[in-house]
Order: sequence, then structure tokens, then C-alpha cells
Amino acid sequence: MEITRDGITCALCHTATKELVYLVLSAQSPFPQREVINDCWCPADCHLTHPMQRKEAMPPLRSDA
Repeated sequence: MEITRDGITCALCHTATKELVYLVLSAQSPFPQREVINDCWCPADCHLTHPMQRKEAMPPLRSDA
């Protein structure tokens, strides 16, 4: 199942980022067993005006893929 949720704060504009997350579900548990973050973006589009600063300031995606 894929969901979109609020993520970490953007290092450039301090807006909450959005994350596209894939949740691995199990029939034995009502809670997700694992999550994989497929994408992360800033809704303020600050990456369009400062692409190099964003690449340096934002951490890599924290997924266990």
C-alpha cells in the first residue's frame, strides 16, 4: 500500500516535506511490518530555485530497500 505523509522539515525553507511511502502489510498484524520511502519532495518547490543547495542540505532517503 502506498501513502503520502508529512516528512522531515526542508533544510532550505523549513516547510514540512512530503514523502511517498510504501507500507509492507502482514495478514498476522494490523500494523505495517516495514516501510520504504520511495520519494521525498518539498511542496514549496524550493528545489527548483536552489537545486545544488537542496542536494547538499537534504539527507538521503531513509529506506531499508
